[in-house]
Amino acid sequence: VALIVYSRLVGLDPTLFEAAKDLYATPFKRAWHFLLPTIKPALISAFFLSFTLSIDDFVISFFTSGPESATLPIYIWGAIKKGVTPEINAIAALMIGAVAIAALMSLLVNRQGQR
Repeated sequence: VALIVYSRLVGLDPTLFEAAKDLYATPFKRAWHFLLPTIKPALISAFFLSFTLSIDDFVISFFTSGPESATLPIYIWGAIKKGVTPEINAIAALMIGAVAIAALMSLLVNRQGQR
């Protein structure tokens, strides 16, 4: 995540920050209206990458997590061993829905960007 966001920050033009200062933008407004929209794609891709790797690295998570902490994949695995409950079905439906909504939003943004 840090590498993705850092690569986006390094690619920013420093003169744009100075231009925002020249327009009397406060530091909060510079961050909110310039920095955040600029690095938003990197933040979103870093989120999905970390989420995917978290699900994918179940075995590593299983062997390295302590008894007091449980990641979502370990929780789901532990609950499935007892039997599939409506709670597990709801978690799976939410995960599938979140991915579908993210994919649709990405598709809509790309289509609007092409126009």
